[in-house]
Amino acid sequence: MTTLHTVEPENTTGEAAALFTATHQALGVVPNLARVMANSPPVLKGYVAGVTALGAEGTLPAAVRESIALLVAQENRSDYCLSVHTFRATRTAGLTAADATRARRGEADDPWAAAVLDLAAVMVRDRGTTTDEQLSAARRAGLSDGQIVEVVAHVALNVFTTYLATTARLDIDWPLVRHTDRGDMGTTSRSTTDTTDTTTKANPLPTSPRLDPLHHVSPAEAIAWHRVVAASTAHDLPGVPAPDPGQIHAQLTRPALGSHRLNWLAADTDGTPVGVAGLRLFDSPGQAHLAELELHVDPAHRRRGTGSLLLSAVVAACRSENRRSLVVTATADGPGEAFGERRGFRRALTLNHLLLSLDEADGADLLRLADAEHAGYRLTAWAGTVPDDLADAFAAAKNAMNDMPVGDLAYGSVAWDADRVRAMAAVVADRGDTLLTVAAVHDDGTMAGYTEILIPRGAPPRVQQYDTAVVPGHRGHGLGLWVKAAMVRRLRAEYPGVVEIETDNADDNAHMLAVNHRLGFRPYRRTREFQLDVPTA
Repeated sequence: MTTLHTVEPENTTGEAAALFTATHQALGVVPNLARVMANSPPVLKGYVAGVTALGAEGTLPAAVRESIALLVAQENRSDYCLSVHTFRATRTAGLTAADATRARRGEADDPWAAAVLDLAAVMVRDRGTTTDEQLSAARRAGLSDGQIVEVVAHVALNVFTTYLATTARLDIDWPLVRHTDRGDMGTTSRSTTDTTDTTTKANPLPTSPRLDPLHHVSPAEAIAWHRVVAASTAHDLPGVPAPDPGQIHAQLTRPALGSHRLNWLAADTDGTPVGVAGLRLFDSPGQAHLAELELHVDPAHRRRGTGSLLLSAVVAACRSENRRSLVVTATADGPGEAFGERRGFRRALTLNHLLLSLDEADGADLLRLADAEHAGYRLTAWAGTVPDDLADAFAAAKNAMNDMPVGDLAYGSVAWDADRVRAMAAVVADRGDTLLTVAAVHDDGTMAGYTEILIPRGAPPRVQQYDTAVVPGHRGHGLGLWVKAAMVRRLRAEYPGVVEIETDNADDNAHMLAVNHRLGFRPYRRTREFQLDVPTA
């Protein structure tokens, strides 16, 4: 049990909160070590500044920096720091498990890296004392005096963290590696004065899941992805239907409009899928800064570093793709929210999810609303791609969505034209889904408002509300209520298997919330949108 107080990021404000954000940017997570370090903000501030400066401006490669950390952790018998740096070395710095084992002994295949570790080993074992010959050997191997100073700095930083981790008796929040888990580092021995077996059993160093990017998603990989999502959804969102394997495969293989997608699958050592992450990278002008995250971990495999492993890969991809904003949706007050906030995501928008039960809705009232006269306007409807004669007007109406409430999200804007609305319908159809639209058209040919419903492939009983918008110059005439009531009438007539509509509205979208309540929608659940300001590489 930790012997020093741990400072929780969610309970901090001001400089302390800023320090935790800086810690996340430097390390990718806010580990227990940083939470103990935060008892002294100047210490945390100095440590983060040192790590950041050496990583960004120093000359030692990441693999060598992590190798020094592994050597120091092994020498100082710090299981906490061994766990941290085995994870980082094998998952972010490019070392193999065998490389990490050799680094703990102070060995490396590369002669220059081996010279660095020789020097670091002398420093940590002899408390900084070095001979002239040892320094000369380092120089002959190619180290400059500046690099020798950097080696001293890395040894000192890692001695500090091993000492603090040991003093605090930190709970290990990384995949566990013990200094006694020596692999091929040790030998079998038996005391001559004791018959107790002291054989050190070899354990594989990386105990974290294997992470694989999915470049071409196979049906088997889609099934593995579905298994994780279904388990996560059942645990975190009881009563919410999970997508079926076919929907998952379509989602993974057919990117949404104006974007491309990266996917990762985490599996246990026996091949069991334990976590997934999908990253949507927006390509359209006005949104090229933006990426959107989906991350699930099977509840049976949580708190083992899988989520952190996936998030580290996602953040690295955002950096390489020059994305500065990463957004994600999490259930309000759920485990995903806590996970994100600990890792530097900030709350940006709250969404109210509502359900309309078509069996319980007042059918007569809905018919009155749908049949009501609206002078100067007429209703029209289509399935799939917009008719050619309405394409330009529909694109203009789509642009009205750019003023929808988005809270503090840096969501950017999208410019719609006829080609884009056709492309959107094609993407939906390619996934096997059905897109229904009801629109209000003014006598002058302008599309004044519209609403869209998505029927997922397989025609499940619950459908999803897509956009509903009224063009600013036509607001105040009840058009939003009109088109939505007409859509409900259409669903009842054409899709009798549909029994529920799910929609969501931002907390501050008072008008659309009022429209939905008038139609009979009832509160169902709440989610929050979070945003991470992606640190630059």
